[in-house]
Amino acid sequence: MGCSASLGKKYVKETVAEPVTAAGRACEKVTGKVKVHVGPLELDKDGVVVKPKFNIGVTGPSVYMMAGVRDVRDGLAVEGFGMMHKDYTSTGSSLTEVLSNIKAVDPIPALDELISAIPDAIAAVLSALNIDISIEGAEAEGVVFIFIGVGITAGLYLGWLDTKGYAMVGVEGQCAAATSVGLSVRAGLHESGEAVRVIMWLGNIGYDAVVKLKAPHRQDPKAEPVDVPGAAPRESCSS
Repeated sequence: MGCSASLGKKYVKETVAEPVTAAGRACEKVTGKVKVHVGPLELDKDGVVVKPKFNIGVTGPSVYMMAGVRDVRDGLAVEGFGMMHKDYTSTGSSLTEVLSNIKAVDPIPALDELISAIPDAIAAVLSALNIDISIEGAEAEGVVFIFIGVGITAGLYLGWLDTKGYAMVGVEGQCAAATSVGLSVRAGLHESGEAVRVIMWLGNIGYDAVVKLKAPHRQDPKAEPVDVPGAAPRESCSS
């Protein structure tokens, strides 16, 4: 299954073509590209790329096994995480409709929890970026990944432009053994002002989506890290 191009390559296909969370690659995983990571080197069938990172592991279709520091251009994040995953992509008029479309194809129970958490995610984006994507959003495209894994991740996103042109704000923290707890959200406005990216974690399900805005929006210079009221911290877990 590949990415839909309904929002254009600039906002969607490129967004999900590189590691963005502990679950890694979104659409690239779906298309089956395998990469080996050794320190600053990233190797695949097309050759070797040097990036400002230091990790070791393998990523590819249905598998993600990584340890170390991710690409610092995309935030300050470390991990020691291994998992098996299954991914779904879809489009819609909103974050909720994307999830509903996926649920219509495969009624995964965890999707109901994620759908219920969308209002909290929208509130977090409003708090961090001063953008109400439920009102200002024109269409959305996203990837949902269901995983079983073990390990821990931690990250801090301070609003600088990442390699895809999004000024991501928020925190990441996940501990996975048999279960994970809490809602984690981070978001960023594209440098063009025309799209918002939202990344969510809840239990053993992740959601990476891009919302195209009805009109360009300027970045709020006072944006602060995303804090979801009442959400349990993702750093904590029980053994």
